[in-house]
Amino acid sequence: MRKFFRYILLILNLLFAVVMLLSTFAGLIPPTKIWWVSIFSYAYFPLLLANVVFVILWLCLSRWEFLISVAAIAIRFSFVPLFFQVGGTLEVAPDANTLKVMTFNTHSFTGLDDDTLMTRDSGAVLFLRMLDEEQPDVMSLQECYAGGKVNLLDSFLTRGYVYHYGVHGNNTRSPLVLYSRYPFSQVYDMHKPSKFFVDVVKNGHPVRICCVHLDSYQLDNEDLRSFEQLSHAQYDSTSTHKLLSKFKETTRCHEFEWKEDLKPLVENSRIPIIIAGDFNDTPASYIYQQATKMLCDPYVEQGRGFGTTYHGPYPAFRIDYILHSEDIKALSYKRIKTNISDHYPIVVQFDLAPQPEEE
Repeated sequence: MRKFFRYILLILNLLFAVVMLLSTFAGLIPPTKIWWVSIFSYAYFPLLLANVVFVILWLCLSRWEFLISVAAIAIRFSFVPLFFQVGGTLEVAPDANTLKVMTFNTHSFTGLDDDTLMTRDSGAVLFLRMLDEEQPDVMSLQECYAGGKVNLLDSFLTRGYVYHYGVHGNNTRSPLVLYSRYPFSQVYDMHKPSKFFVDVVKNGHPVRICCVHLDSYQLDNEDLRSFEQLSHAQYDSTSTHKLLSKFKETTRCHEFEWKEDLKPLVENSRIPIIIAGDFNDTPASYIYQQATKMLCDPYVEQGRGFGTTYHGPYPAFRIDYILHSEDIKALSYKRIKTNISDHYPIVVQFDLAPQPEEE
């Protein structure tokens, strides 16, 4: 009986180790070529935890098989810091060369979908209190709203956010809007509803800030039920096919958004660049892996703890980012836990002074 148990455990261990390794290759394979590999990018961190459990189980049994998961984790250990960090800096004292950037998918300030206590107005009031505490210089807001008793535009203006670009919407799928305390030298409309960029100047230091809200998976309640069924080993061909179709379409769209919009922007920018917004994809995804070949991730540099930024009804992931070019430096990284949205805002402080070249 013990041998049978160990045999089953070994098969499961091998399966989880192989699938975890497979999940790390999503960043190397364009979704337009093999789209289904991208699905596994969402499973890396749970699979990592599962392999840690296998290590503990085998050690409790005093068996050498613990080396299977140890080897799998070690092979792609570089992915661990993308999901969990120790140390890091939450905030530094600002000076003339620092720029504090916030990105936040506000979800119209209505909290989680099942939160009946949070309203647009009560959420907006809490957000304004957050602004008073955090004092960001620039805000990239997604799914912002117009209307209600709280006049956000006037509230932002009184707080010094004199410069803004973008369009507020009247629903939860509204366009982007960017607010800044510093002037824009240029504004660029990318002719895409989910992207634009501006050049901000602070203390003589220009920086290009690109605000993004990449294509959403548009998951609905039926898709949520599909997730629950799959988690309980239940399978419905119709709903699962619908769910997979959405993953296929969206991951391919993200590939195009990177190759056609964002990559040329980074390559052609003659000044430091920051990309801030909701990517709707994990650190193991194709778009993140490709983007961080050219840009730096402040969470990896200065983050602390788990990096989860989405905490809605679907599984929690890190899908909101502020990425930057190497010619500026991230001094701090903060994720703010709040219930006014199904996303957490993140705040990064940058040193805009020219960085010395590494020898």
